[in-house]
Amino acid sequence: MNTSHKPEFEISLEDDEAEASQHRLAVPESGDSDDLPVLTDVVDERIEPFIGDSEPIILEAVEPEPEPELQPPVLAPAPDLAGRIVELDIAIKRLIEDWVATELPQLVSRELDDLAERLRVKAVTQLQHSLLPLISAEIASRLDNDSEA
Repeated sequence: MNTSHKPEFEISLEDDEAEASQHRLAVPESGDSDDLPVLTDVVDERIEPFIGDSEPIILEAVEPEPEPELQPPVLAPAPDLAGRIVELDIAIKRLIEDWVATELPQLVSRELDDLAERLRVKAVTQLQHSLLPLISAEIASRLDNDSEA
């Protein structure tokens, strides 16, 4: 694909550079105060932005207030609220008692079953390692005594 450029759409870079250098070197001839300073001008005054007709606001440092000691809030429930709290407390206690009466025995039973199984396994293992050799030795000794007699 061969693309040809049309000369009417081309812009010479040399013309742009010449124009830009003329603008950079141009110094305003009039001393109007509305002109913006040129990059090489020294600006003596600091110009504050204008915000309305009011005086500028000057912020001063303020020392932080000491934090109050943390104390639990004092609640004075309304009479009908106090009654509702008592009812809620009674309902919660009843739920806890019901749970303990139904769930706790099941938990204890499962744990005791697990404990019994662990004890059985350990007892059998201990028996095989310590009691069986003693029984075997006793049987062997009696057999030897019977064969000699």
